[in-house]
Amino acid sequence: MKPYIYLSLFVLQLVFTVVVLIVLLHERRLQKQQEKKNKQQLTELSNLREEIQAMINIHFTFTGKIARISESTTTASEELKKLISATEKLKKELERIKAAPSRNIRKLPVSRKQPLPVNPTLGSKARKKKRLQTGVAYGRS
Repeated sequence: MKPYIYLSLFVLQLVFTVVVLIVLLHERRLQKQQEKKNKQQLTELSNLREEIQAMINIHFTFTGKIARISESTTTASEELKKLISATEKLKKELERIKAAPSRNIRKLPVSRKQPLPVNPTLGSKARKKKRLQTGVAYGRS
């Protein structure tokens, strides 16, 4: 074979090798860029996951507070209903009393005067003397 054929084959092989090396270097550079982007996206994803978890915690906190407020509102509403019912009963009773006041007035029992206790340490003459001095009756006169 002629030497220019060998030379052309060598040049062709050299060009092919250079092209393959350039392609491999380009792929490696793209791979490194892709890994860098992946790391960045993983960091962002981790940050977003933390933010989502914080939002979930806040959501549960507020949901709990809303549930407690709702429960206390329901309790307060029930108590208000009871109070309104009692007020209406009192109004009806007041109207009934106003309609027939003489029937509702009852005589209170009369409290009787109880005699003052006798001072047992004094004799009868001393009690009389004491009564006359103080004006307070000790026992029966």
